Amino acid sequence: MKDEYDVIVVGAGPAGSIAAQTAAAECDVLLIEKRQEIGSPVRCGEAVVRQELLELLGSAADPKWIASEINAARVNAPDGTTVDFSGEMFHKEDPLGYILERKIFDRQLAKNAARAGADVMVRTRATGLIIEHGIVMGVTMNRLGEELAVRSRIVIGADGVESQVGRWGGINTTLKLKDIGACAQYHLDNVDVLDRTLDFYVGSQYSPGSYAWIFPKGDHAANVGLAVLGSRITDKRPVDYLNEFVANKFPDGQPAEFVVGGVLLSEGLKTMTSDGLMLVGDAARLTDQLAGEGIMEASVAV
Repeated sequence: MKDEYDVIVVGAGPAGSIAAQTAAAECDVLLIEKRQEIGSPVRCGEAVVRQELLELLGSAADPKWIASEINAARVNAPDGTTVDFSGEMFHKEDPLGYILERKIFDRQLAKNAARAGADVMVRTRATGLIIEHGIVMGVTMNRLGEELAVRSRIVIGADGVESQVGRWGGINTTLKLKDIGACAQYHLDNVDVLDRTLDFYVGSQYSPGSYAWIFPKGDHAANVGLAVLGSRITDKRPVDYLNEFVANKFPDGQPAEFVVGGVLLSEGLKTMTSDGLMLVGDAARLTDQLAGEGIMEASVAV
């Protein structure tokens, strides 16, 4: 690690890694990630649209980070009505989407940044910004217990929902309860689900203000989760709704992983930049307001 870079990117999710890779083509770049392992834990349903992914990557999808192909989707209403969508409706023979293995996918994006020339540092937590005369000039950070101050011409905040980097730089990233969904998800084994089909369940009994999902991952496994709109959370927590949903749909399902997190359901920030600072991805609220999906929106916007 050097004392000074052209660009420092805080956060090695998809938006951060792609920003680092893009900038590294022309600049000296440092990409830092507070966790010890890029891509873990996974706080995502892991579904993406195939065409958007291929346009982003400029190449074919790597089978190593594709858990399953998706050819259809179903929206299930509380009264039992189901609306089906399939590739045949759009005269498409190729898959409509993929369920990713985000742990592998995210690491590959960080590798791409490193191969483009970026320095990548894990277990490195941003602790503040270096601000001089109102201009962001770098990042203070803690790397394995060592306090560091690294200067840069530009800092890119890719540190997720309610970006701390943004707040340090004078950008209000505070969310209202109506603008965020509180999510809970199990990776379930020993479940019978429709292969290659996304299942969505709408209705307040499942997830007030949002929806529940079942995303197949092959070999009798699936991501099963839901979101509850923040303004509609009561004493009943998202995990309580999820446990009821799983008990009803998959009484024999075995949880292999449990994650919680927040999904943005708001418009993008009106202000995403300040002198020497820019925000990307969830930090800039670049998500699909209807679905809450953010991988492609964040990455394309970079």
